[in-house]
Amino acid sequence: MTNEEFAAKIQAGERDQLIPLWDQVRRFAYQQARRWSAAGRGGATAEDLVQEGFVALLDALERWRPDAGPFLSMYALRLKQAFTLATGQRTQRDRLDPLQDSTSLDAPLTDREGDPLLLSDVIPDPAAEAAVEAVVERDAAAQRNEAIRQALDALPADQRRAVVLRYWWGQQVDAKAHSKALRALRRPAVSRGLRQYMTPV
Repeated sequence: MTNEEFAAKIQAGERDQLIPLWDQVRRFAYQQARRWSAAGRGGATAEDLVQEGFVALLDALERWRPDAGPFLSMYALRLKQAFTLATGQRTQRDRLDPLQDSTSLDAPLTDREGDPLLLSDVIPDPAAEAAVEAVVERDAAAQRNEAIRQALDALPADQRRAVVLRYWWGQQVDAKAHSKALRALRRPAVSRGLRQYMTPV
């Protein structure tokens, strides 16, 4: 079965086809991981990057459409982004992001009379508050996702896969790996970054 056929079946709800698709693209992910690791990017090992490759596969499955070309092309794109983030590098999109080089609205200015004021005082933009809130929410979501990724990275590959398959894809998983993963995620050293997002019970 082709990658595209597997992807279409998974998108149609046949979640049991996920592992066969992963088995089919794993060699490609490993080849790319070896290249990145050999280049010394971020000090990540090939095995570390292959784990990121599985998460990148899930991301590619959410974005790929049958009329968008080969599935492997979409996967290669998501894989590159996952490796870039995992090795702490900035993407081209980050470099072009105007927020990277923006001036703070709290930047001090001086009017003609010499009185101090802020940049925000001279920008009559009623949508500014909503825009700032959107940026704050985006950053908060990115921080939450990074905390989740770091917690998952602390798990062995089988436990990490069990958590992703169970809670992201709603699949039945190996109970032993799932149970071990939940115990590991409760350890303070692993859950420290997640505590601020937990709801008290």
